[in-house]
Amino acid sequence: MGAAGAGMATCFANCCALIYFFGYMIVKRGKTSVCISPRAFSLEKRIVLGVCAVGIPASIQNLLNVVGSTVLNNLAASYGAAALAAMGICTKINMVPMYVAMGLSQGVMPLISYNFASRDYKRMKSALLYTIRCSEVLLIASSFLMFFCSGALTGLFIKDPDTVAYGSAFLRGFCLAQPVLALDFMCVGTFQAVGMGRESFVFAILRKIVFEIPLLLLLNAIFPLYGLPFAQAIAELMMALIAIPVMIRFFRRCRAQEELPLQA
Repeated sequence: MGAAGAGMATCFANCCALIYFFGYMIVKRGKTSVCISPRAFSLEKRIVLGVCAVGIPASIQNLLNVVGSTVLNNLAASYGAAALAAMGICTKINMVPMYVAMGLSQGVMPLISYNFASRDYKRMKSALLYTIRCSEVLLIASSFLMFFCSGALTGLFIKDPDTVAYGSAFLRGFCLAQPVLALDFMCVGTFQAVGMGRESFVFAILRKIVFEIPLLLLLNAIFPLYGLPFAQAIAELMMALIAIPVMIRFFRRCRAQEELPLQA
């Protein structure tokens, strides 16, 4: 069915996942604090503000990811079908380790939230650093694989020599961003987990609007086509240089609060 079949497959997979989660919550009802009953719905100001403070920056970040991909594909399309196909393939390959790092950062968010709320900052920091180490090992390994096996990885999806040649060059640019992604995802995930919505929003804007999209245009003008894959690496590095000092100040505030009495 071509592209229509791919769209239907995505819809079917999401429906199956939704049915699974609803079924699981029905089976576990009464044994968990998670509730989706309409009777429990509340527009209490504290709850609404807390959800929006974290949810709106996260949704904007996802929206800007789509905008960034659109700009990247439009720039690559001007160089022909082979370049566009190679860019699409490399983007998807690059997403695999990127989503692993994103999943680890999202998976540890509840643990960070619970320990932050209970003021167990030592355990919170330990969980954060452990997740960063795990992410870094995976992403550094994937970077080496993408760099040294770029042609073979592209060739798994298409056999056209021109497309494989483009893909081999593109993957070597994309892989440079991988080691920095773990730091950036964990910093943003931590901000969301502890309710630092303003920081999450600022970082969402910085990543795409301020850094990556302008870099795509600039690098494409200086190094036509071949400069595009390096925009993400430079943008993520600049994000890390900003995020790390913010994280350091956050942990210093946590250390100062440890000395204050715990309020009921």
